[in-house]
Amino acid sequence: MTRVLITGATGFIGRAVADAAARRGMDLRLLIRSDKYIDQVKHLRFERVDGDLTEPESLRRACEGVDAVFHVAAMYSMWVRDRSLLIRTNVEGTRAMIRAALDAGVRKIVYTSSVAAIGHRDDGRPSDETVEWNLAWTKDAYTESKHLANRVAKEFIAAGAPIIIVYPGAPIGWGDIKPTPTGQMYVDYINGRVPGYFPGGFSIVDVDDCGEGHLLAYEKGRLGEGYILTNRNMWLKEIYALTAEIAGVPERKLCLPKWGAVMFGCIAEWWSNHVTHKPPVLTCGGARMTALPPFYTGEKAVRELGLTFRPIRESFERAIWCFYQRGLIRRKPRTGSPSAT
Repeated sequence: MTRVLITGATGFIGRAVADAAARRGMDLRLLIRSDKYIDQVKHLRFERVDGDLTEPESLRRACEGVDAVFHVAAMYSMWVRDRSLLIRTNVEGTRAMIRAALDAGVRKIVYTSSVAAIGHRDDGRPSDETVEWNLAWTKDAYTESKHLANRVAKEFIAAGAPIIIVYPGAPIGWGDIKPTPTGQMYVDYINGRVPGYFPGGFSIVDVDDCGEGHLLAYEKGRLGEGYILTNRNMWLKEIYALTAEIAGVPERKLCLPKWGAVMFGCIAEWWSNHVTHKPPVLTCGGARMTALPPFYTGEKAVRELGLTFRPIRESFERAIWCFYQRGLIRRKPRTGSPSAT
């Protein structure tokens, strides 16, 4: 039986990876930092190891005797008062995790990066895995941290480490209980905190399709290669229209210009930093990223790994029902049902 260590398993994507591994009969060892979201994995049989990406000794213990590591854990936040937290967790934590796995003789590492670590094409075509990161100008702290962490993984690959990188798009689906920044976007829209949209978008993937993609990368991926895990590129107008239809809320028709959205994000971020100390609806860097728009293609994962995707509407329905059942939104969804989960 293959024994695997999964970091971040109580998180949104990590839970989906753990489920995909369990379906294959793998022996699960989960690195747990906190019990806060432990309910995410209570349905699984696993060995628990307490640890933290900022504590290298705990990572060494976690890696002992495992065949493979799925390093999913990261700080997924578009706004933090102390940006150094993103570097310590996402960059130095990745370095420490990979080094611990290699020291323990782990045979294969699947590292969860992000499409945010891939660059943008000026010709309007969706980016693939070959596009170099060129987004420093957005000044988005999360995007920069994932770029730097991805560079760490590639440095280890260049030195011969058995690593496969996966690049998830913006995840949506069941289990976004925190919620993530993208999940909060849907919650805010349904709850009336978002007055309209601007000409931007996201590259979206169902979280459970993303989890399956991790295991397919482990089984079929080529060492040293990267695979974008994303289903569909959607404009914000499309995203919000579908969200409004499923949730049964009015669709907001107001369209802000891109510069207006960036200005709003900068003001909201300043207000959070200096007044409320709570996450803003939109950040300056987040507005710049979304307005690109950050579109990507998952064709390589489909071709080489055999990854398939469920209908995007089903993914939205699963997400919105989860938000409702967790009490994050007040209105009962109009379409879909909890059975879709």
